[in-house]
Amino acid sequence: MSSFDQSRGFHAPSGLARHDSYSSADPWGSLPPASAAPPPPAPLADDHLPPFSTFTAGTSIITNDYGVVTQAGSSGRAGASGGTGGGFGDNLLEGQSPDGPWQLPRQQKVELVLQGDLDGWMVKHHVYQVVQPEKGTSVTRRYSDFVWLLDCLARRYPFRSLPSLPPKRLHLSGHYLATDDLFLERRRRGLERALTTLVAHPTVGHDALLSHFLSAPDDLAVYRKSSAANVSLDEESVQRVLTPREEGSLPADVDARLASLRQRLPALVDSWTRITTVADRLAHRRLNQGKEYEALHDALERAVEVEGRGWRPKEVEQTEREVRATSGVAADVAETEGASARRSLETVVEELKQHREIYTGLRDLFARQAALGGDNVDKLQKRVETNLAKLNLLRSLNPRPPSFDADADKLSSVLAADQRSIDAALGRRRFIRWCVWEEVRWAWRSTSLLNLTLRDYAAHETSYARRLADQWSSLAEALGPPAA
Repeated sequence: MSSFDQSRGFHAPSGLARHDSYSSADPWGSLPPASAAPPPPAPLADDHLPPFSTFTAGTSIITNDYGVVTQAGSSGRAGASGGTGGGFGDNLLEGQSPDGPWQLPRQQKVELVLQGDLDGWMVKHHVYQVVQPEKGTSVTRRYSDFVWLLDCLARRYPFRSLPSLPPKRLHLSGHYLATDDLFLERRRRGLERALTTLVAHPTVGHDALLSHFLSAPDDLAVYRKSSAANVSLDEESVQRVLTPREEGSLPADVDARLASLRQRLPALVDSWTRITTVADRLAHRRLNQGKEYEALHDALERAVEVEGRGWRPKEVEQTEREVRATSGVAADVAETEGASARRSLETVVEELKQHREIYTGLRDLFARQAALGGDNVDKLQKRVETNLAKLNLLRSLNPRPPSFDADADKLSSVLAADQRSIDAALGRRRFIRWCVWEEVRWAWRSTSLLNLTLRDYAAHETSYARRLADQWSSLAEALGPPAA
């Protein structure tokens, strides 16, 4: 079974190249309470990793389909110090109580329901029901609305970590599979993950445009046309002025830390893409295994039915009872396998993909920083030096020319304007540096959600294995001990 799950590129404003369920109920009983956090994993080595500049966005795999988690009182180190890749080696939350505990709670999931019928008069399109269960809101949106939202947010928050969208259509062997059921389901889940990530973000999650997207009942296509001129897309740095405390919050070696992370990101994206692919395959294999047990049940029932249509020895009735017992257990096992597979696809697989997208979001953030973070400070400073030399030369003339006052005022005005531009550009440069660091800290902290996923996964697999063991044990008891 194919999947379009891709590591897609960053969203950029027009003119730039554009790259690019969780249910806590256990079907066989409630999950055990979360235990202590697992020990920190070994750091990833940087040996032989390609430089970031050699990494290009695109399809990673088409197949079936902030750091170390700590608890209160633990060290909270974001990476061990002994690996070749190195770690940050400090507690990112130390002395910063407003950030709260390291372990994040479960994200409030935004649910998408694909409507059954295509909408539109001439051009047909799929429509999604966007539901926020915690807030009780429900609106209808189409795929182009998601694209518009992400483009607007990328203009407003170019130096924040933003999710990428799944593709509109999957191109395969010259054909577009936009109506393929599996493709549509994976696209729906990809859109769910993107919205869930946006809502959970400490800054973007409070954006008024996102709030309108999630709660306004009006047709967003009409809204986009009627109020497009009124939607402010000013970059965050235009309105946001760093406080002295924020500017002083950057570690002295922030550039080295960011460079280290940037170098490792391609390998991290690749590793977690492989992990999600394997998890997806395992779940689908279990789903298919459930179907095979269902087929086994049907075949056994059919065999007994055929035998019963005519004469057979009386003693065969015992064999028939044993076959029917085996058939019943095969049906129970089929249900167990199917329920387990569906739960894994809806929970652990999706949450692993959400974890993978922490790294794809950072990768795309660094790409946007490289594309949009430049300025003309050096050029302006050279012009300031040139004009300042001209002004000093003009002032040194004796006698002064008749146009001295006008020329001096003009040069002074240009110098003042250039200095304001330099100050603004340097302020933006400082904001970008701070903002990227904040996003990295948030990303590391977001990795704590994997703790919850892995605990639930282990509990679910334990419950699944026990149920299978109980089902087969009941059959073994019914059939009696094996012959000596």
